[in-house]
Amino acid sequence: MLIGWGRRWGLRLAVLVAVQIAMIVHVLIWWIGVPWGWETLSPVEPSESIETVSDGIINAGAIFFAVALLSTVLLGRWFCGWGCHIVLLQDWCLRMLSKAGIRPRVFRSRLLRWAPLLLAAYMFLWPVFYRLVVAPYTRPDLTWPGFRLELLTRDLWATMPGFWVSVVFLFICGFVTVYVLGAKGFCTYACPYGGFFAPLDRLSVRRVVVSDMCEGCGRCTAVCTSNVRVHEQVAAYGRVIDVGCMKTTDCIDACPLGALSMQWSRPAITARLRDDATRPQTKWDVSWAGEITLALLMLFFFLAWRGAYGLVPALLSLGASSVLVWMLWKCWRMIRDTNASFHKWSLKRGGRFAGAGVVFLLATVFVFAATAQAGASHLFGWKADRTAKGFRQQITSPLRAGTTTLSPEEQARAREALDWYRLAGSLNGGGIGMASDPNDLHTSARIHAQLGELERTRVLLDQIEHMSKPNESLALERFMIGVSLDSPDEVLQWVDDRLVKEVRWSNLRATAVQWSLAMGNLAAASRLSLGPEAQKYAALSSLQQGNLDAAIGQLRRYTISVPQDALAWATLGQVLLVTGDIAGADEAIAQARATRSSLDAAAMQDLDVELETYAAKRKNVMSQESP
Repeated sequence: MLIGWGRRWGLRLAVLVAVQIAMIVHVLIWWIGVPWGWETLSPVEPSESIETVSDGIINAGAIFFAVALLSTVLLGRWFCGWGCHIVLLQDWCLRMLSKAGIRPRVFRSRLLRWAPLLLAAYMFLWPVFYRLVVAPYTRPDLTWPGFRLELLTRDLWATMPGFWVSVVFLFICGFVTVYVLGAKGFCTYACPYGGFFAPLDRLSVRRVVVSDMCEGCGRCTAVCTSNVRVHEQVAAYGRVIDVGCMKTTDCIDACPLGALSMQWSRPAITARLRDDATRPQTKWDVSWAGEITLALLMLFFFLAWRGAYGLVPALLSLGASSVLVWMLWKCWRMIRDTNASFHKWSLKRGGRFAGAGVVFLLATVFVFAATAQAGASHLFGWKADRTAKGFRQQITSPLRAGTTTLSPEEQARAREALDWYRLAGSLNGGGIGMASDPNDLHTSARIHAQLGELERTRVLLDQIEHMSKPNESLALERFMIGVSLDSPDEVLQWVDDRLVKEVRWSNLRATAVQWSLAMGNLAAASRLSLGPEAQKYAALSSLQQGNLDAAIGQLRRYTISVPQDALAWATLGQVLLVTGDIAGADEAIAQARATRSSLDAAAMQDLDVELETYAAKRKNVMSQESP
């Protein structure tokens, strides 16, 4: 029997596939609804809980993660085995390797297995600790915003990585970690959610137990994909208490005597050795000195790759780091031992390196050099950020090229920051990195704007746009630079191009409409607007051109859609009065008075002026018609 493929695998596979289908349907609903501005359920991902602990936003991901954690207290670490899409990927990769005759050997480390819990604490506990304990002394202005429910979103992919980053993540965290670390390598050494599920499993009352029929054959351990030594656990405690157990039930299916079953039992935290049993002793692959060395290296690798070049997310960086420390450990074993191998590959034989061993050493040197390069780029970026403190203001209004409000000392510091950002960037840009971080480029663009170098700002903003996912905040800054440098027609063409691709960018649309109105270009304001607003600005444009009939029709359609707009009714009354439709004008003015209460104080004053003007004009018209 293939490892991990028992009788109940079909049921577990069906559940895992259903999870995949639900994710695909969720994405499709969002993708179809984007042009229409539809909202969809926010990402059902545990990582979305970061918004809850940092900003008080309760989203679908936070609710899902809370339910998963609470259910773990009762049922044990079931979610990892039955509901995680990464586990399905790892199981599929394990099956492919098994068919090829490769059974990945489990890499066992005392310290590295704590990495998921440390990352989980950093992701979900540190933001709360910072706000409640640290911020009152360092940032008194950072107050707790309170909780608010936000289950819907228009941008499902806002917090997700790009396509190629996702491909690399799935390859490393799905296939590579299984190949070099064992069946659930990513779960063991990199998954922060498992970092919480594992300790909660100790409280669970649902676990694998053994009957007196067990003969200790070890087949349960042989098929376990959770890297649990099942036969030792049940012999010592009568049940499995290892927090790595993901309740896949493969061990139950493999038992030839039916001695194993899933039962309600005492929590693992209360476990006691059976009479005459000895405590299972785990055989670790690394000495304590090696453990400490690998832990420090893993920390370095994680810090070097996390957020590298604005691309690498935390989970990918930790998964890659676990693989990198294994590679260094394997290199050390190759150098130390007379013979060394990996799966079917002979790396060293009789004290001499084989061809595969040389390739492995060269590959390790290459990835270590790439990691050092990413770390150096991070270091220069950190230095640049410290130097650029105070120069990262968002571009919210048009600027004048060649002018700056910075003092000579501030200009010198700003240019020093730009030099550090250049060094942190790509090799072809004069830096040391493999690529440039869009965040560093964005800060550089803002600094150039404050120095009055608007053309350079535009170049950088356009470069970021080609590198990153569409970003409305970035587009708003690019719009302000365009207003500063280009003709109105060029700015409008740029806005039209962006809004055709990004229909949901309401802030850019509203800003462009207000700018068009300020320029007196009512036709552009109408074209850029959506819904009733487009009718209103079209009517004003028609009035500007003297086309009263068109303006009346557009105002009537607008007031049908927005009957509470008292100023629109007053404008319609004014136009109808000019055309001689006194009865229609009076009716429109009556509607304006009836909807007056919907206006704010400033708008009421404007309405009063309109009504006074109308009254004077109507009196003049009536006097001219009197015999």
